[in-house]
Amino acid sequence: MNRERAETDLRLLAEAELRRAMKMPVGSISGRWNSAVLVLVAQALSAAGAVGADVADKIQADVGLAIAVRLDLGIAARRRLFAPCLGPRRTRPASQRASWRVVPVGQVIKIPNDDLRRDLLLVAYVQSAAGARFIVAGQPFRPLSAADDRDVSYQIGWSGGHAAGGLVLRPDPPHQIRWLDLTMAASEPATRIELDPQITVPDVTVTQNAHSPGELLLDVIAARILAIVAPFSQNNPGQLTAVRADVRTFIADGSGHMVAALHAAGMLPPDSPAPGYLAGLCARLGLNGHGITAPPAGDLPERWQSMLTAPSRSEPQPPPAPDILAAAVAELPELDGAKIAVVGLHHGERGTIMHLLASGITLEDDWAYAKGVRPLPVLWIRDSDGRWHATCADGVMPWGNTGVVMVFLRIVPPLDRGTAWIDIAAAGRSAEVRATLPLRGVLTVDVTVGHSPILTAA
Repeated sequence: MNRERAETDLRLLAEAELRRAMKMPVGSISGRWNSAVLVLVAQALSAAGAVGADVADKIQADVGLAIAVRLDLGIAARRRLFAPCLGPRRTRPASQRASWRVVPVGQVIKIPNDDLRRDLLLVAYVQSAAGARFIVAGQPFRPLSAADDRDVSYQIGWSGGHAAGGLVLRPDPPHQIRWLDLTMAASEPATRIELDPQITVPDVTVTQNAHSPGELLLDVIAARILAIVAPFSQNNPGQLTAVRADVRTFIADGSGHMVAALHAAGMLPPDSPAPGYLAGLCARLGLNGHGITAPPAGDLPERWQSMLTAPSRSEPQPPPAPDILAAAVAELPELDGAKIAVVGLHHGERGTIMHLLASGITLEDDWAYAKGVRPLPVLWIRDSDGRWHATCADGVMPWGNTGVVMVFLRIVPPLDRGTAWIDIAAAGRSAEVRATLPLRGVLTVDVTVGHSPILTAA
């Protein structure tokens, strides 16, 4: 990695963008000026670790200051012009490397809500140095309490959004408890949650297959593009035209500058096929103007090609029913300093959501190519029918200031109801991890049949 070259390249791009801005009519520059290309490249180099966020911010601020001087703007307008390009930092300290306890639950609790009873899906029970909580799909609406097998009582608080979140236990329970009884009121029966189930150990393999930071970043961009177009290209190719505008805005003409900057920084090998793959993907989708100079590759990676190809089935498979849950867990080997555990899947209105527990990561700024956290490996999913699926961040929930984060990834396209297992492929800079996670033979909850929960060991 050549950090000095990366900073130099970013400064040269900033100078070019400044010259372009200086040629614009004065009246066309108002409010906070910024260059979409400069922001894109700065964020890419920052996310890949080639340029510090403070350096990227200063370069953007210098451009804004030069424009403000030219326009003879007041102090308030100058502040708007050279505000940081990367937005507020959301860094977190690395969590303590205490052992985790991850227990699949796969139970439904009926929560009274006025005259209705809402379903709260308990995905898993997780415990780390940051505390203990149940990962859930849904929202409790009513306060809960708990008691363990030692007659110790706990208060339960809510943390998260409407679709998914956590039930936080206070005080922290000891690791050795065998079960918890959850109650909403003295008049309500308790729901017992067993915390010592038989867990199917997934098959995990680690391949020492190094990937450059630039290749990983381009893979993230491809996954994001495919997540946008895959539902349309598989089900109705004619609708692809309607989403091309969104994808074209996403890929923009800054992608060529970004690839050039990654090359200059030594974060993308000169002979890497990744730029050609990305250019080939754009060509397949009829997207021009991306600025990538590498010749478009005719043969795309298997996982990309799979997402562009409709499944060869005589009859389409139904998607999972809303609110179906697979209580499957897998703790992956540490990769590039990131510790990750899969704590279950659920299918709801937003599709199939994978719940992850992660530490040793940093929350990323909000930008178009964000994975949600860094350095979370690039995650792809291969199902039991051989089809590949991309993942994209659907939400991030930090555990206070501990460095432990819950990440919710949407699997695109969603898994079919009959999926027996999935392969999780996690690619990092040093290696690639694959874990086979069975979805049959684990507790599965379907709350839609007969309007009552059904527990099965499929």
